[in-house]
Amino acid sequence: MPWIPSFCARQTPADNPQRAQPPIGAVRNERTPPADQTQRTPGPLSGLSRRRPSAGARSTSAPSARGETSRPGLAADALQYESVLLEWRDQCAANADQWREAWIPVNERVNGVGPDLEAALAITATHLASATSYHVDSLMLSRLPLPRFPEQTFRFGHLKNMTIIDAGLLELPESISDLANLRTLTLSQNPIGALPASISRLGELQKLSIFSCPNLTELPEHLAIRNTAGQREGLVKLRKLKLSRTGIRSLPSSLRYLKDLTHLKINYSPLAVLNMDIHSLPLLEEVDLRGCTELRHYPPISRQQWSLKKLSLQDCSSLQTLPSNINELTNLQELDLRGCNNLRELPPSISRLPAYCTIRAPAHLQASLDQLRLDQLRRRAGPSTPQVAGALSSAARPRHDDPAIMQARQAIEDTVYALFAAIDEDRNPFVENAPYFIPEKREEGTPIVLGAVDGIQQMLKESSDKVFKDKLIDLANSLQKSSIPNPWKASDRLQEGERKALVNSHLGTFNEDSPINGVSLYKAAQMWKTRELLVHNDPTNRDFLPSIPVYPPKEQATDASES
Repeated sequence: MPWIPSFCARQTPADNPQRAQPPIGAVRNERTPPADQTQRTPGPLSGLSRRRPSAGARSTSAPSARGETSRPGLAADALQYESVLLEWRDQCAANADQWREAWIPVNERVNGVGPDLEAALAITATHLASATSYHVDSLMLSRLPLPRFPEQTFRFGHLKNMTIIDAGLLELPESISDLANLRTLTLSQNPIGALPASISRLGELQKLSIFSCPNLTELPEHLAIRNTAGQREGLVKLRKLKLSRTGIRSLPSSLRYLKDLTHLKINYSPLAVLNMDIHSLPLLEEVDLRGCTELRHYPPISRQQWSLKKLSLQDCSSLQTLPSNINELTNLQELDLRGCNNLRELPPSISRLPAYCTIRAPAHLQASLDQLRLDQLRRRAGPSTPQVAGALSSAARPRHDDPAIMQARQAIEDTVYALFAAIDEDRNPFVENAPYFIPEKREEGTPIVLGAVDGIQQMLKESSDKVFKDKLIDLANSLQKSSIPNPWKASDRLQEGERKALVNSHLGTFNEDSPINGVSLYKAAQMWKTRELLVHNDPTNRDFLPSIPVYPPKEQATDASES
């Protein structure tokens, strides 16, 4: 008995999301007869037998919504498309040697016997016919053969979503531009070698995803262009471009015209060059280049990039350098460098990324990263006029000269200076007697995680409290000289950076199990100072910000008071 593909999604690992798909051949809004129906109903191959329909034959080929073919004109049109599909089936069967192995690999056949191509093509034709209904907005084919599209692609012009998985697809037609309403296009596990240039005319496309298509080595050169009137044409609404396990080695320069692009993901592909123009995309929030083992250099940041929040270079095992001006990614929240085992060093400017940015470094550079960030914190503190969280000292200063108030303010400055001095000597001033926290000097029983210190535990809780964060924002807003800072003016840029540092002068990036080290203690000292300044500005804040004891060594406390 010939083998026909089963009507269920292939079992796949959870870590390969593109393989988790709806049932094979599923078409949205397709109506299914009741299970207890006793009347004889047409099967999936109804109307698509090898008999060619006569001109006056009654067509039952395409399941239609709401009796579309009851009108003579529509019935004739459906009959015409049935002939197109029959011709398409003949052509696909005749050229089966070109795509059969890619559709159902030899090692996936049952007892060495492959599927019945005739029956499988007939099932595909049924679903293609169904998708021509204007009541259907999506076409999803999984493990059903579609080596090429049949003629008359204009019949799919109403579709909004198309997914083609493991279909032996060799190519998309130039007429793919007929799908003018398409919003998402997903191609997965197909031997397709190129995309037609006409794909750039899908002006409504918002998401293009291509997974496990290793023969695809490049994208069309003109994804978008500017016409003579200066207007953008092409994939101008594309927001997400995802390419995984392809053969793509570079991206076209026209990528810079995709001004609506927010997510760019190129994973486990031989990408060797990345153009610096990607940093000119104004809405780009995420660049994910995980597993691009041919990439050796990440490009310089061509201009200050305000939108990028996440940059993943994980497992880019050939990466050797990062740009010296990586700090121009001024809103970066995550930087993942794990698995970059050939990265020689970290640029010093990495320490000037936002304080809230989580950096995951490869093991051999973790100590270097810790030292760079610690040095940056020390520079912010400053030996003579400690400035924690940017320009906090000047911004929060009371606007009167009451000697008692100024003396209280000076006591905060002296104390935090002593805290920094203790941390510089590898001691923890939040524990009585300020014990050493580094392993080689640490005594038994000394806390090693933040949650084991009562005062820091209190600050960890406050760091997730909305009232506390609102207080920080109110204080930070006082830094701004104007309501709308000018990003191109040096003074305003500095001011905005100070404001962000103050808003983030809490322990939100840490938890109870975070290790005690120089970085985490400096951050705790910053938050301690911020809390005391909030109380200094408004004593009623003490109601929800209880006093946290600190224990700087006596010699540091004395030096601070004398300075």
